[in-house]
Amino acid sequence: MYVDILILASLIEQPRHGYEIKRQVQGIIGHLVNINNNQLYPALRRFEEMGAVTREVVRTQGKPDKHVYHMTDRGAELLQDLLCDFPLEQARDDVGFQVRVGFFHLLEPEARLAILATRETALREWQLYLEHALAQAREHGDTLRFAQRIIEFNQQSIQRELDWIVQLREEVIV
Repeated sequence: MYVDILILASLIEQPRHGYEIKRQVQGIIGHLVNINNNQLYPALRRFEEMGAVTREVVRTQGKPDKHVYHMTDRGAELLQDLLCDFPLEQARDDVGFQVRVGFFHLLEPEARLAILATRETALREWQLYLEHALAQAREHGDTLRFAQRIIEFNQQSIQRELDWIVQLREEVIV
């Protein structure tokens, strides 16, 4: 789902051809996502069929034609819908959440706050699960010492992200 967001968002500023879209996506999210041609071009065809993008064939002498994709109003609406559609099961995905935060500038404050609240709920559920898992690991004593360390590391990571969400929420409200 977040791949669709990244593709459409790369077209919001200007029309681009496939390679430029891939390069733009890498610039936005870096190492977290690598879009390959088997993801990109079927998505662009699907968006074209939906009326979310239009395709312009640019002829170049001595080289293959370039297909330049343009965002339509329908594409901008679809991007908004994809950004805002963030059910709890997607909120558990780190990359999906980070992609949405990366495009907070395209969303109204209420939508941003809703995304943050959903992610916070997912993290709190994960926290509860880890507390239970840690208790079970401690029952095994030193045998699961390293498993305990992993659980503790994850607990610390979740707490850091929850603190970060508080900061983001404050920025959204301002």
